[in-house]
Amino acid sequence: MTKPTRPVTFSPEALAAIVNAVQQALDAKKSGKTVTGVTPLNAKSERSIKNEIAVVRAFKKAGFGDVKPHIDVKTFNRWMADGMRPIEGSKSLKVKNLRLFHVKQVRALTAEEKQDAQAKSDAAIAEYDQSQPAAPERQRGESKAKEDQNKADNVVPIQ
Repeated sequence: MTKPTRPVTFSPEALAAIVNAVQQALDAKKSGKTVTGVTPLNAKSERSIKNEIAVVRAFKKAGFGDVKPHIDVKTFNRWMADGMRPIEGSKSLKVKNLRLFHVKQVRALTAEEKQDAQAKSDAAIAEYDQSQPAAPERQRGESKAKEDQNKADNVVPIQ
């Protein structure tokens, strides 16, 4: 028993364009050049790639050696989310609009610090919830009566 084949959903021209784009990207990768108009194979935008290059350059210039963006270099809040905290007195590097810390500048959070951070977070959430105005409660009969009155006002008699 053979499986039924699905019909082709693109034209030979579209397939040729895809093959051409992949070939250009592979040729550019071999030669070290960039190709415009071709989507990177890792699906990162050109802006994201430029930001990562700027991060690597800034941290290498500062003497941190090997740098992997999103792994070795993160913002304060990203390190805190990972259970790490910048060492007291360490300075962040400003790259574009971000203030970043290297893995060499952070330490693990203690159990007390984790509990304190969680307590502060819970307190902030509770304060926010209390500051929000409560939605006015309507009685079902009142809103229904107003709706009926509005319908009656909009009725035009047929002549």
